[in-house]
Amino acid sequence: MKASLRFRDSIAALLMCAAFPATGSAPEDPAAAATFLSFETRIDGRCHNLSEGGKLAVMHNNHPTNAIEYRLIRYHVDVPQWGRTTGIAPPGEPPVKLGCTLVGGREQRWAIERARFTKEATQ
Repeated sequence: MKASLRFRDSIAALLMCAAFPATGSAPEDPAAAATFLSFETRIDGRCHNLSEGGKLAVMHNNHPTNAIEYRLIRYHVDVPQWGRTTGIAPPGEPPVKLGCTLVGGREQRWAIERARFTKEATQ
């Protein structure tokens, strides 16, 4: 009888941990964080000089109150590049500058690998 009670208590404790994570994240669904990130291109003299027609790629956090911790994959000519772009995008701030859309006349873009709401201080 004692063993079954311990097992049941263990299951209850695991369920409580899943329901109330100790990460300090915002109360909203973490999977939804990526939906608040959007990409845009802007005319930029440096990017145009690097490769004619190149623009600056930027990312916006469209959430009204929460910062979003992100991890992006950079693609050059549709090939994922080594390393990742990481950081925290604060709400209502200027967009995060990512880089030029053209490098050596070849296309470059970024895609969200993962994102989560955070209450950590922004960089």
